Amino acid sequence: MTNQITLEKALELVEFELCPEGWRVKSIKGGVYGSVWGDIWGNVWSTIKGRRWKFFETPKEALNQLEDSNE
Repeated sequence: MTNQITLEKALELVEFELCPEGWRVKSIKGGVYGSVWGDIWGNVWSTIKGRRWKFFETPKEALNQLEDSNE
C-alpha cells in the first residue's frame, strides 16, 4: 500500500478551485481531523474538543477596552 492518495480519492474528499494564487481546497466533503492552517470560511457543523461552535456578537464595551489598552 502506498502513502500517496490517488486523484480519484482526493476528489471524493474535497473540491478544489483555481485562484490567482494557485490551487486551493474549496470545500471539504467530510470531517477534518487534525490541525487546520489558514482561513476558514463557511459553516462548521461539529465540535472542537467536544464543544459546539457558537456565534455571538462582541459587546462594544469590550472592543473599546481593547482599543484603550494600546496606549
